[in-house]
Amino acid sequence: MFMTGVRQTTEVDYKYWSPAEVMPRSVMKKLQLERLKEQVNYLWQKSPFYREKWQNAGFFPEKLKTLKDIRLIPFLKKEEIRESQEKNPPFGMMQVPGRGPFIRIGMTSGTTGEPVLIPFTEEDYFGVYCQGAVRSVWAAGIRKGDVVHVAFGFTPFMGLAASYDACEHLVGALVIPGGTWSSLMRIKMIKKLGVTVLMGTPTYLLHLAKVAQDNGIDPRTLGVRVISTGGEPGAMSIPNTGLRLKEAWGSKIFDFAGTQETQYMAWTCEEGVGHINEDLLYCEVLDPETNEPVKPGQSGKLVLTDLVGKSHPCIRFESGDIVNGIDTETSCKCGRTLSIFKGFSGRTGDIIKVRGVCVSVAGIENVIRGIKECSDSYEYLAIKNGRGMDEIKVRVEPNKDIDPSQWENIRKKVAETLQLSFMVNMSVEILPPGTLPVYELKAKRFRDLRSQGVSGS
Repeated sequence: MFMTGVRQTTEVDYKYWSPAEVMPRSVMKKLQLERLKEQVNYLWQKSPFYREKWQNAGFFPEKLKTLKDIRLIPFLKKEEIRESQEKNPPFGMMQVPGRGPFIRIGMTSGTTGEPVLIPFTEEDYFGVYCQGAVRSVWAAGIRKGDVVHVAFGFTPFMGLAASYDACEHLVGALVIPGGTWSSLMRIKMIKKLGVTVLMGTPTYLLHLAKVAQDNGIDPRTLGVRVISTGGEPGAMSIPNTGLRLKEAWGSKIFDFAGTQETQYMAWTCEEGVGHINEDLLYCEVLDPETNEPVKPGQSGKLVLTDLVGKSHPCIRFESGDIVNGIDTETSCKCGRTLSIFKGFSGRTGDIIKVRGVCVSVAGIENVIRGIKECSDSYEYLAIKNGRGMDEIKVRVEPNKDIDPSQWENIRKKVAETLQLSFMVNMSVEILPPGTLPVYELKAKRFRDLRSQGVSGS
């Protein structure tokens, strides 16, 4: 089923939200090429930014004959978006001239520089962005009778906001806002209002479960049927995160991912498999050094092209993510024909090479969350040792109920498990519980201190 209007709800329980989810591969490829050509021609005519950029690179719309010809289009970097917004505030190239009026403004977190502003028309927000989001919601089994709590402060962060609106406006579920509620207030209202679906970042939802436990409440007794996570790598990328969430809440665990600049990219089905919204986004996985396409299923850097949105299309946008690969050949038991997304391994700056071995922060996180004595508070530092060589330092808080006399044993266990996983020795430090910050949205666990020449102490 595919809702083409902008604010509709449905009571019919179809298995798939959109026919694109079961579209034959040959038909999908044809649709992608048609939409790519339409998008390129649209921007050539309407966007001075793209026309100048493409002319300078020697690219013209008539050169686009097959999907492989997308390689002729130059990359779009986030810094270019920032610069355009500084020169032409507030939106720069993120507003195609004449496009409007806008009903929603998104904004990136600014973790890698000045935040990017992202405007949406009603058509692009409810008719495109939320359509990418609602597939995740529908695949998780969320329906009109559910009571949904989206556990985040109402900021311009689009990922959870679009899930909120998809549940309310498209599915027709009752959605409970949280605003500035404390974690304990959220727990009380989950119980009082009979919340059946809980959404948030994996880090915060694990923290929320801990708050419940600290107040004598077993989260598994609260009746939360579905957990849906986004905003940072979840079960799709870090399996042990999904296992921790399942153990804490006793719920079915689902995950979604994407970029605010483009679209909801991928989400998990009832089989726990990630699927890509291929009719909305064209995804490339490229070798970070050569920029050539990797073989299907192999890891590389992720480049995204918006095939549908018209307010601010991003063409060959370098997301900054390193992914584990996209499988275009394996079929899923759920019946969907969409390509399978194998998850994120980190950001381009988060892949640290230590003595010839590439270590991803997502891999480190999966190890830590697989050790029951470790809490959900930890961080990793890239540092220079006394000989000027790159090293990784991992700082972990143990669970509160563990006696300090056992901390050294935990430190050894973490260090040994990391060494077995990566064949690289890492420095591990145990911190007293409560030392590291708690995050409601994206957890900032990784710090690169190598340029400062410090040891991370």
